[in-house]
Amino acid sequence: MIEARELRINNLISHNGLICTVEIINGELDQIDFLGYDDFYYSDKTENLEPIPLTEEWLLKFGFEKIYSTKVRSVFDFSEDLRFGYLDNFGFSNTSSGVTFIGNKFEHIKYVHQLQNLYFALKLEELNIISL
Repeated sequence: MIEARELRINNLISHNGLICTVEIINGELDQIDFLGYDDFYYSDKTENLEPIPLTEEWLLKFGFEKIYSTKVRSVFDFSEDLRFGYLDNFGFSNTSSGVTFIGNKFEHIKYVHQLQNLYFALKLEELNIISL
């Protein structure tokens, strides 16, 4: 389950297995309006929405590049288009325990919307899907 305070406009979420984009957040009613990839608008309580687990597949969709991989760990970094310049060590390590942000500190990131929010906080622009 997701709480409304965790979300921003343009975050990706799941509703009944359908990937959707947050359009309107009504924290008072604990309700989210969202656009499905079937181009229909929906509205529902946050208790009926699910976060999307952050996986290797999602990192690649967002344009991360796999730097190396072992049986238990893969390391990803921003592609040149996404790079921060001053954060050369900014990337993600996808281990058996989940995805961990590698930068000035280690932070466990479990969901796509958390990665989108972190990226927006650091770059002040949206993290977009580059390839499906």
